Amino acid sequence: MELSHQPDIDVELPFVHPSPGCVHLKIRSKMKHENIIWNPGTKNWFCTKCGRTSDLINFTDAQMELDQYECTLPASEISGAAPGTETIRLMRKPYKMTLRKERSGSRFVARTDEDKTVIELELFHDTVPALKPLSVGFELLSGTTLTQAKTLVDAMNERIVGIIVAPKE
Repeated sequence: MELSHQPDIDVELPFVHPSPGCVHLKIRSKMKHENIIWNPGTKNWFCTKCGRTSDLINFTDAQMELDQYECTLPASEISGAAPGTETIRLMRKPYKMTLRKERSGSRFVARTDEDKTVIELELFHDTVPALKPLSVGFELLSGTTLTQAKTLVDAMNERIVGIIVAPKE
């Protein structure tokens, strides 16, 4: 393997890494990225210290591309200001949007379900996205007959004309 040299780069002869097909090059200079490995699987040069990669095939070109950046580990927590610097506290609460109310026409229907009398809510249109996958029902006291439930449903349908759904504030 023949390597082209830049004036400021001193490259040792490559040695084969224990992994098959992996060439490891050590650089003795003031370059920012000192250990760069060729990964044949991804066809990238990889800095073993900081994890940056270059998809350039030529080692020298990849080295120059990587040296545009400092060879440091990515910080898990980046401080925005040096200690003792005056800072302004930013709003930490999410932006409060106007909550939208969803409305739909509806009616109530009395049914028996598993030997229990229930009242179910039926929507006339699928205009409330939050309720599309749901079924809303009301379980009645035991001993309530289907006739009593139908009387109650008739009274509810006379007075209740729709449903309003809104997220809690």
